[in-house]
Amino acid sequence: MAIADPSAIRTVAWDFDGVLNRNVQNGVFAWSRTFERDLGLSLHSFSRHLFDGRFQKAMQGEACLLEIVTEWTEKNGAHGRTHEILDYWFSRDNLPDHDTLAIVGALKQRGVRNVMATNNEVRRTDYIEHTMGFHAHVERIFAAGRMKIAKPDTGYFAHIEEELQADPRTLLLVDDMHENILAARGRGWQAFHFTEGSHGALAEALGVTFA
Repeated sequence: MAIADPSAIRTVAWDFDGVLNRNVQNGVFAWSRTFERDLGLSLHSFSRHLFDGRFQKAMQGEACLLEIVTEWTEKNGAHGRTHEILDYWFSRDNLPDHDTLAIVGALKQRGVRNVMATNNEVRRTDYIEHTMGFHAHVERIFAAGRMKIAKPDTGYFAHIEEELQADPRTLLLVDDMHENILAARGRGWQAFHFTEGSHGALAEALGVTFA
């Protein structure tokens, strides 16, 4: 769906994975594609442990990702490899989307505010902010782990509105998850459903050019 009123946009809230970061292809994250080959560990076992509700809790600040991964390593012959696994995960998914960032830069020049709106837990959020250097690209990072609430909960969007003291009609969410788009629109936000290769369509809708 098209952006309803581009001229009203004062702040763009960018999703991270799959939007600002080009690490998702056909729904598969970069780190998982080479996990078994490079680490010699079972992706199936690790993913089952991590994504059976545990990561959701970490994502919302209710559990510690380090402890969750350590629990798996202790049970699966990978004692002492927790930091290696997390470093591998974070570094393999360190794939900034320079086309999207060019749009961010063009909007900045036009005086539009840019923030990040991501469902990441605190440890990876710190990596994104400081190691990847995204603090230089966006004004603020709104992360589920820090806020203790995640998209598509409408409270997530309400928190951003309150923090920015912004009229929902002036906020645009750029996200690759349809349920998040619907939730934002339900709050009165504008929204753009970002899919692989939709940089040109987004730039055109926002009236910016990028190289």
